[in-house]
Amino acid sequence: MNKYTIIIPVFNEEKTIPYLLKHLGKYISEEHEIIIIDDGSTDNSIEILKKNNNIILIQIQNNKGKGYAIRKGLKQATNKKIIIFDGDIEINPKEISRLMILDKSKNINYVLGYRYNNLFYSNLFDLGNFIFTSLFNFIFKAKHKDILCCAKSFYLDDINQYKLKSNGFDIDLELSASLFLNNKKVKAHQIPLEYNRRSIFEGKKLKISDGWIILL
Repeated sequence: MNKYTIIIPVFNEEKTIPYLLKHLGKYISEEHEIIIIDDGSTDNSIEILKKNNNIILIQIQNNKGKGYAIRKGLKQATNKKIIIFDGDIEINPKEISRLMILDKSKNINYVLGYRYNNLFYSNLFDLGNFIFTSLFNFIFKAKHKDILCCAKSFYLDDINQYKLKSNGFDIDLELSASLFLNNKKVKAHQIPLEYNRRSIFEGKKLKISDGWIILL
């Protein structure tokens, strides 16, 4: 059975949710499980999501953070294969299908998306990601390309033995670390993804201050 559970946290994304739901239709028709966690939105996100009966909707009353929302979603997942994805459309939902290549018989135990193809970055977010990725690779002796990319797929059993604790954006790093530690003998499968970064004015939630939490 090659079905995935796709977990997507959202917070105040009323502008992107209609597009997201439209392009999730393909995966719904293929009978993949879609879990969307509304992390205490104060706009019309939850009202829009409630109109779709083809998703599993988890509502968190007060904003707890991306990591908290993902951990909630993981507890509800019923499939062995998991995809984590963001609802902000910085990465197009059509790219989800490229993460659906898990196959332990081929040593594809987990898949990490990456957004960058060179070392020349245009802003502090890109520079920060380069620093964190380099630090991660140094500590773990790994060769990851984009440690904070939101798009990844893995087997649920590979993280169940770890007690995930992250509540914020550091969840991406914690997941990557857990997957790496559980698959030391297997090379991470990494794929480039189409990416269009939003600005803070367009609704981007990550802040420079989140970098300290990620570093810790």
